[in-house]
Amino acid sequence: MATNQNTPTSQMPETPAKAPKSNSPFVQFLGSMNLAVTLLMMLAIASIIGTILKQNENFQDYIIKFGPFWTQVFDSLGLFHVYGAAWFVLVLLFLLVSTATCVTRNTPTFWQDIKKFGETLSINAYKHQPHHTSLPGESFDAQGVKSLLESQGYKTKIHTREDGITVAGMKGRWNRLGYFFTHISIIIICLGGLLDSNLLLKYRELTGDLAPETRVVGLDKIPQQSWLGPENFSFRGSVNIPEGRKSDVLFLPYERGFLVQKLPFEITVKDFRIEHYDTGMPKSFESDIILKAPDLEAPIETTIAVNHPLYYKNYAIYQSSFGDGGSLLNLQVHPLMSPTENPLTLDTAVDRIEPLNTPVGKFKLELNDFKMFNIVPTTEEEQAETGKKVHNNGPTIIFKVRDEKGKAWEYENYMSPNLQDGRWFFMTGMRNTPAEPFRYLFIPADVKKTKARFFKFLALMNNSNEMVSVFKQALPQEAGVDDKTYELQLRLMQQLTTLFRQRGFNGINDFIEKTVPKEEQQKVSEFYFAQASMALQTLYVDILAKEYNKTEETVEVNEFDQKWFEDAITAISGLPNYGPPMYVEMKSFKQIQSTGLQITKSPGKDVVYFGSTLLIIGVFFLFYVRQKRVWIAFSSITKEVTLAAKDTKDLPETAVEFQNLVELYQTQFSPKTNHSGSAS
Repeated sequence: MATNQNTPTSQMPETPAKAPKSNSPFVQFLGSMNLAVTLLMMLAIASIIGTILKQNENFQDYIIKFGPFWTQVFDSLGLFHVYGAAWFVLVLLFLLVSTATCVTRNTPTFWQDIKKFGETLSINAYKHQPHHTSLPGESFDAQGVKSLLESQGYKTKIHTREDGITVAGMKGRWNRLGYFFTHISIIIICLGGLLDSNLLLKYRELTGDLAPETRVVGLDKIPQQSWLGPENFSFRGSVNIPEGRKSDVLFLPYERGFLVQKLPFEITVKDFRIEHYDTGMPKSFESDIILKAPDLEAPIETTIAVNHPLYYKNYAIYQSSFGDGGSLLNLQVHPLMSPTENPLTLDTAVDRIEPLNTPVGKFKLELNDFKMFNIVPTTEEEQAETGKKVHNNGPTIIFKVRDEKGKAWEYENYMSPNLQDGRWFFMTGMRNTPAEPFRYLFIPADVKKTKARFFKFLALMNNSNEMVSVFKQALPQEAGVDDKTYELQLRLMQQLTTLFRQRGFNGINDFIEKTVPKEEQQKVSEFYFAQASMALQTLYVDILAKEYNKTEETVEVNEFDQKWFEDAITAISGLPNYGPPMYVEMKSFKQIQSTGLQITKSPGKDVVYFGSTLLIIGVFFLFYVRQKRVWIAFSSITKEVTLAAKDTKDLPETAVEFQNLVELYQTQFSPKTNHSGSAS
């Protein structure tokens, strides 16, 4: 920012412009180039961080991405809200003060440099200019030389000395304005940045007048300390408004929570529309909104879309996102440990919390989101068959099941079956923490592409009495087997089935290792797994017999039924790792969409635009306006004419231009030339 005015003494006017008054070391430091460059580098680094690192996200999302340690480090440095961090605002303030100090100290020098022609310099000083030459001359036509320079576009000034006359010319004097405009523009841009900063909010927070809300609660439970009114003259926040609903508040991310900004108008969303590509990906989305305000004679009805905002007074209303607006859901909650099929039916909606009382404890069902489209890449086989690289897996619900201690399991359940390896499955994903990927359980679909057969099979495995009854019917007591042995066999099959249902095949292995001597484990293991396999197949045949209305003796197990059984056993063996013993099935839905609006009030925006325009003008003056000076001085003592020139930029064409001027002068005033200097 600071400009070095150290020029050779020989090039300074005889009555040089006074240098800036000597200030204290601190003031000199404030106006120094080193400080300005350092501050600009800090702003550049901050801008890079703010561009790469997504700003003002949910704090938990940062913990998931970076881990608790680095999240704490980055948060303490203010990297999650760089442009609102105290150190960033402080850098802007220092840059403003530094640039203002520089301008104050150097503007007088620049202004005098614009006005001074340097006509009072000595002949010796002219001979020390970057370009100079001397010619013999008995006389000197000052007016003719003046006319010559003016014809070349120079402003001129004649100065009569005791030993001769000097005609000085200058053009491009406004080059110096480039320095002034660039410095002033930085001051203006910093002021605009400070206007749009959260400096006022930081002050209110320090004085205890403001505190962000960190809980997920309704508006009526948010304390007054977390509300902002008309006194907040600059903000950028967002709000999601479902179709047919209205809002007059805005949510501003702040620190680890949020603030509620009261708006002087009300926005109603009449309709939200979205278009998709053939792949199901969003193509465009727009909202029909109505804006009502006390000062409006009639409401403003318009449609906003991406890159087509609504401007009202100092406010800009952007279409920024979309999401679920509380879709209505019809759910069935299947108890996975129940001996009968008795699902709980719930008519609910997204963003609601439903209490669940089960035999294994009390839970809360937190319905977080509904997605109509779920686009995933196709397999190589599917791509070869359909020619498409992606396909839509259909609607899903995302929810959490939370126990009384606060522990939560997150689920992603698909409504429609999906084709995997030529078979249809209902997919359900589960994870213990948001940092983990979903682990999917594949429930095989029956011939009607439903889950009915699976839940019947599961209920039968949970019903000990019914199991024994099926075993007795399918495996009658053989001759020669006493009652005790027969009962023991039936009980063993029932216990092995229950053990498998509760812990999978690993449960049977663990049971053998704990209860059977090591030397007999191999033999017992083969026997137990054979008995378990026979028990599971017996139960499955009973399910098929009832489904096909046949007897166990006449039912035929085709290839589909065989594959289904294998897939069902795989799914059931994974249930112990599925979290609480319940499965939430979406039976039907009514989608309600919401539009995500971003509303800004930015008084500093126009200030920054003005400063940026001024910066462009200043750069133009610096790079494209050359300040050129020429002197033609006659010495009556030596009878010699000295021509000299200098340029703010030592370009190759400068020497050519000077040589052309010398030749022009020679043509008009000194036809016979005898150089005594150099035009270098």
